[in-house]
Amino acid sequence: IRKLWSFQDKSLQQEIDGVVFNNPIGLSAGFDKNVQLSPLMEDVGFGFASGGSVTMEPRRGNLRPWFHRLPNTKSVVVYAGMPNYGLEKISDYIELNRPKVKSMPTVVSVAVIADKSTKDEFGPVVPEEYIIRDVKKAVSYIVENNLASVIEINISCPNAGKEPFIYAGTLETLLSELDSVGRNVPFWVKMPHLYDLKQFDSLLKVIVEHNIQGVTVANLIKDREKVDLKDPLTDDIRGGLSGEPTRAHSLELIKHTYKNYGDKLTIIGVGGVFSAEDAYAKIKAGASLVGLITGLFFEGPQLIGRMNRELLQLLKNDGFSSISEAIGTDFNKKQKKSKKL
Repeated sequence: IRKLWSFQDKSLQQEIDGVVFNNPIGLSAGFDKNVQLSPLMEDVGFGFASGGSVTMEPRRGNLRPWFHRLPNTKSVVVYAGMPNYGLEKISDYIELNRPKVKSMPTVVSVAVIADKSTKDEFGPVVPEEYIIRDVKKAVSYIVENNLASVIEINISCPNAGKEPFIYAGTLETLLSELDSVGRNVPFWVKMPHLYDLKQFDSLLKVIVEHNIQGVTVANLIKDREKVDLKDPLTDDIRGGLSGEPTRAHSLELIKHTYKNYGDKLTIIGVGGVFSAEDAYAKIKAGASLVGLITGLFFEGPQLIGRMNRELLQLLKNDGFSSISEAIGTDFNKKQKKSKKL
């Protein structure tokens, strides 16, 4: 597979917060729910692969179907609800695959939701302090068992109930608690796809005051009124929308983040990436890395090598000798250093 599809070049390589990424194109969380596919993702040519989102305890997720394809809209309606086998089982898969993964960083995304036993204790509305306790337990387990190159804190779980941590006050409480976790890997926060820029910025203001190195911008779109649908979609089909509907606005959120916090945070741009041009637009807007899933669904695994090959050509066309030179060039300035551990 690697010979057929993968494409690597030194110009695409960068070191970010002590982690080496052979190329900037990664798999976003949500596809490899139990972190089982890392060797295959490396063979396909990804520069990093995000697994999860995971929880400490096993989680069944929502009633199926979890996915509804919208081919004309180039989107998938996602209603999975964070199903995963729980970190103890997932750690077995990671250990099993460790010798098979040569150099690709593994990102483990942690869902900021309560474990099943906590939900059973409190019912549908779990006090925030107990959600934080469960998340801290999961994060500590990942760190102690050396399960990830990067840990992503997914505060945006639109299909797993309410999202209490997409507000500045509650996010402050969560990150203050996570600051006390000893760590030797970078932490990212996965951002919600908010159209209220003031609220989005209030979260970034909190994040830069804590021991967080990067932000993933941004998750699924929940508000269907914001989407130009080209397929029938009834209200009984629940879930957030991925892919093309997220592309343009995620680019605006990336630009805002880079312009205001590019000296403090690494940006991982996600949303509507189907081509090298889509990825390059996010990089020039300020993303150091780019994640995708829906593009993989629609274009197939050969997309990744093709994107990296074409990305190299786009760099050459613009006179850049490395990917890091292109980051944030929409603002006519070189990449700034991200916040150190």
